[in-house]
Amino acid sequence: MKKLIIIVALFSWAIFSFCPAVSAAKSHALLISSYHPGFPTFFEQINGLKSILSPAGIHLDVEFMDSKRFMNKKNLSAFHNMLKTKLTSLDKYNIVVTSDDNALNFVLKNRKEFFPDTPIVFCGVNNQALARSMDDNESVTGVIEAVSMRENLQGIAALIPGVKTVYLVVDETPSGQADLQSANKLGVEFSDIKLVEIPLNRMNWSEMKEVLGRLPNDSAVLLLSAYRDKDGVAKSFEEGLQEILSSSSRPVFHLYEHGMGKGLIGGKVISHYEQGVIAGRIALDILSGKAVKDIPVVEGGDANRFIFDRTVLDRFKIKSSKLPANSLILNENESVWGVHKIEIIAAFFVIAVLLVFSIALSIAYMKLRNAKEEVRQSRERFALAMAANKDGVWDWNIKTDDVYYSPGYKAMLGYGENELPSHVDSWVDLIHEDDRVHAFNVNSKCINNEIENFEVEFRMQAKDGKWLWILGRGNAVERDESGKAIRMIGTHTDITELKNSLEEIKDLRNQLKSIIDSMPVILVGLNGEGRVTRWNRKASEVAGISDEQAVGRLVEEVFPRLSPYMKQVRDSLSSQKVWTDPRVSRKQDGDVFYDDIMIYPLSAGDQDGVVVQIEDVTERVRLEDMLVQNEKMLSVGGLAAGMAHEINNPLGVIAQGAQNITRRVLGDLKSNRRAAEARNINLEDLHGYMHDRDIPKIINGITASVDRAAKIVRNMLSFSRKNQDNFKQHDLSELLDNTIELADNEYNLSTKYDFKKIEIIREFEDDISTVLCEGSEIQQVFLNLLKNSAQSMTSKSYDSGGPTFILRAYEKRDWVNIEIEDNGQGIDENVRKRIFEPFYTTKKVGEGTGLGLAISYFIIADLHNGNMEVYSSPGNWTKFVISLPIQQSVFGQPCPCISEN
Repeated sequence: MKKLIIIVALFSWAIFSFCPAVSAAKSHALLISSYHPGFPTFFEQINGLKSILSPAGIHLDVEFMDSKRFMNKKNLSAFHNMLKTKLTSLDKYNIVVTSDDNALNFVLKNRKEFFPDTPIVFCGVNNQALARSMDDNESVTGVIEAVSMRENLQGIAALIPGVKTVYLVVDETPSGQADLQSANKLGVEFSDIKLVEIPLNRMNWSEMKEVLGRLPNDSAVLLLSAYRDKDGVAKSFEEGLQEILSSSSRPVFHLYEHGMGKGLIGGKVISHYEQGVIAGRIALDILSGKAVKDIPVVEGGDANRFIFDRTVLDRFKIKSSKLPANSLILNENESVWGVHKIEIIAAFFVIAVLLVFSIALSIAYMKLRNAKEEVRQSRERFALAMAANKDGVWDWNIKTDDVYYSPGYKAMLGYGENELPSHVDSWVDLIHEDDRVHAFNVNSKCINNEIENFEVEFRMQAKDGKWLWILGRGNAVERDESGKAIRMIGTHTDITELKNSLEEIKDLRNQLKSIIDSMPVILVGLNGEGRVTRWNRKASEVAGISDEQAVGRLVEEVFPRLSPYMKQVRDSLSSQKVWTDPRVSRKQDGDVFYDDIMIYPLSAGDQDGVVVQIEDVTERVRLEDMLVQNEKMLSVGGLAAGMAHEINNPLGVIAQGAQNITRRVLGDLKSNRRAAEARNINLEDLHGYMHDRDIPKIINGITASVDRAAKIVRNMLSFSRKNQDNFKQHDLSELLDNTIELADNEYNLSTKYDFKKIEIIREFEDDISTVLCEGSEIQQVFLNLLKNSAQSMTSKSYDSGGPTFILRAYEKRDWVNIEIEDNGQGIDENVRKRIFEPFYTTKKVGEGTGLGLAISYFIIADLHNGNMEVYSSPGNWTKFVISLPIQQSVFGQPCPCISEN
């Protein structure tokens, strides 16, 4: 019995030696954290505090401001009201600890209301000026958070022999830029080391990796901050660190403890654990009776410590003797006994004591063994299933609002194993506010037994701030007597990529449809059966059938114009070659139009088909005809000039010879009579003989023919020359009226029809601008057109009315336009294309030279930089449109009136 008492005493001593805080807590402390439970530094700080306060029996409560994610008036007001409600129901706290700047600012602002005479201890404060000012405050003190930049640069110089360059990896975050400024200020002290910035805010992640991959051997890297590149692509600290470590062949130092053990060599780092330890010690001193004013604010460097990774040190062959004193070395290859000597001794002692009690428990253990094995196997299978499953699994106890989130669930949102509290609010807080009501309603229906299971899509915010599309599924596995769910299980699946892909496909389809619909040509997609698969807006306008109505129907039904081309469609589809048919003419509303038709084969697996393109090229064809006409006019101009000079000489000889024959044979001249008397010839008898044989008429015919040929020569010379010596300002409407008078007189004398019997309708605008032109040449053009129109109307029979001219004169922008329209026989399309060609005529031989309209076109287009067009409806009417520029400055510019006519 005595031995048993001794054993129990030893066991009790061992238990109480290792559990000093089993007594009831005597004091209460409140920690107000600026963060939320998932923030990476929170656990380090609170663990440091608890390592000091818990052994002293001080109970620690925690309130989270969550100001890192929701820094706004609404959140601060809600936190204020919540804290006020809690403090009214709780006993007064003996001391208040704040974490980070936001918490300190909140307590200082609301201290009179909440903590009027409670000591305040702060930690993790970056605003050094504010923190140091608390030395003058009798109730506030704490520890500053500051990087050890000088010590780290000294450490790099000492650990890396011959180092010449330190590359500073930094982004645009305020903390990173502040650390960069600190480093640059110390550059003078380290004149042998060049500090070079690798600015992530001016390069993307790939460019940064490329720079790190080319670092020289006499360099090192100091990581300040790396969260977001120039393109706005954000990464978590762990992701950014891996990008750097995977690219750099040189050692990477750091200013903070997080990331140690993952490939960083180390440095004098800010330890949030040490921050918590120092704050805990200060709080313990105050609770022990020490005055706050006697405890100065601790500088941030005092909370920092040298930490290095043995694995990285060995990689770069750095010996422990070079490390600063009291450095903490991670991954040290010491023996278990050497590292945990005291713990092993204590453990063996405790084990020895526990063995005595284990004998008594062995029988019960054997009974439970099988059950535990089954549970273990079940848990193992569940863990393996959760690890293999990419979906996030959740298990919700609706009564307590406790929720189990699987490791895959947390990893999906970017959180670590212990970073997401196991509460339903963790899910609620991360749902997008626009999706929250809908997600709640669907879950509520399942809870209230309206549906057995559910699916719902919503957005959740990941740890890095990105929004993920989630597909939530769930069902009730337990219900109470009323049927209301008390436990639900389900999964959350990340469908962001699927959503983005669907949206991108939708955008691409809309963009492609917009491009196709904006094209001014007709596009019709056909399958192998000749059915419409797609057509654009132009096709809908021409056919009068919408895209939805046309798709799936035979093209012959919805677009008959393509019926003649179905053979070509099949040929193009089978040969996989493009088929074209340019300048296909068609008639519409009495006018002729031209189309270019092209058939493009498409091959997409089993969905073969073609795209038929129909482009209206009527304007292009007409422009091409005009260009050809201009080329002909230019070539004939040179020919006309040469021919005119060559013909002029023999014409002069013939004319002079005919004149001399008339004078010397038929003329009553003294020289003629002397010559006749010398030959015993009676001159009157000779004259009678000549008249009897119509010799004078023959000579007159020769003279008339010479005059006609001379006129042709003059026209040809006019056609080939350009003379602006006689150019003056003229009113074209007056020139047209004068020309009508000339035409009226000429037809009365020399033609079989009476020009006066033609009805003339004048549609002249008032105050038309004058035009710089050669008046006689313009009148020549008008007269030629009037003559041709009069002849056309004379040869036509009218059922009602009679020959009519409609003459128009009007001004449009910088051009004066003259229209001469008749209601004669009209001109067919083939004649209209060639009407301005030199020597081209439809008149009988001897009635025209074919130069009249050619010369008229030359006068208007070449000599006056104008435009001349002809329009006609065969059998109904013909209209010539002449456009001349008002000012010389518009010469060479396109006339705006032609396309409108």
